[in-house]
Amino acid sequence: MNITNRTTHDVQQGTGPWLRLREDFDTASEAPAALGVGKYVTRAELLRRKHTGVQPDPDAATLGRFSAGHAAEAAARPLAEVNVGGELFPTTMSAEVDGLRLLASLDGQTLLGDLIWETKLWNEELAAAVRQGAHALPEHYAVQMDQELLVSGADACLFTCTDGTPERYVACWYKASPERFAALVDGWRQ
Repeated sequence: MNITNRTTHDVQQGTGPWLRLREDFDTASEAPAALGVGKYVTRAELLRRKHTGVQPDPDAATLGRFSAGHAAEAAARPLAEVNVGGELFPTTMSAEVDGLRLLASLDGQTLLGDLIWETKLWNEELAAAVRQGAHALPEHYAVQMDQELLVSGADACLFTCTDGTPERYVACWYKASPERFAALVDGWRQ
């Protein structure tokens, strides 16, 4: 696998410049749909969006979930930093992988870049899976982390499910494999 042009972008997630940057790449949040395991977007819908360039505007409920998720992420950052043993910085990175232009927006990355963090808003079903370990995580989350690890070059991803409080914070470590990276690239090529 040939990985070139690994770049960190000076954009804040959720802003106009970040949204425009995403238009030029295949993103980690789209990877589950690309591989046919998306929870929110089908492969056919992703292909339509990529072909037309038209993205639907999020409805009020979706915007509310985004807001709750961002608040939980900010509150949970100190908890995750204990797990990784240092500060975590939100980072947007890209890389060319075998000619594919891939992007990943990381909830956090250590200063050394060896560990990353992905967090999801608390729900009992996901929390139960996290408690069982990385092998029990739903595939749509694993695929997203595969792309984040491939693009960032990190060794492992701390995956958390939280509402931002210590009482509702569960974590497990996720590591991808060369086989999973190959399946990700093959899925994007399809």
